[in-house]
Amino acid sequence: MPAEHASRIDPAAQAATLIEHIQTRYHDTHRRALAQLLSLASQAVALGLHVGVVEQLASIGNALEQHMFKEEMRLFPMMEQGGNTLIGRLIEDLHREHGEHLPAVQELQSQLRATDATGAAQPILAQLVRGVDDFARELAEHIRLEDEVLFPLFCHSAAAGARTALIP
Repeated sequence: MPAEHASRIDPAAQAATLIEHIQTRYHDTHRRALAQLLSLASQAVALGLHVGVVEQLASIGNALEQHMFKEEMRLFPMMEQGGNTLIGRLIEDLHREHGEHLPAVQELQSQLRATDATGAAQPILAQLVRGVDDFARELAEHIRLEDEVLFPLFCHSAAAGARTALIP
């Protein structure tokens, strides 16, 4: 097989390009967005709005930061080196975590939409709602890219919820 053809189908090479995109387009963006959202939430609390919003955002941010750290320090280097026998279990774990992130953000979206604001708090709340909505869309795109494009380069799932296995 010509080297040019082999490089086009090499999972490690494909993964390296995707990983670079994921880190700059999503990981870095999520970190900046969460910091901005926490600032907005703190402003909203100072104006008398839902106190739990800051804690909820911080919890989402902490869970997502731990998840991205696992990807950046463990999974991505493994993929760039071509994978190993443990990659399936790690991908399975990260895929499970993906299933936890969006519901947490959706719960926050619901709570924000149910919050009433008047006066000076109203524009801050509206900005916070838009910011969380944008964050939710970005997170969904990020998760889809990993679950449907990156992870399948190294493993597949026989059925929804089934144990992930290495591609022979």
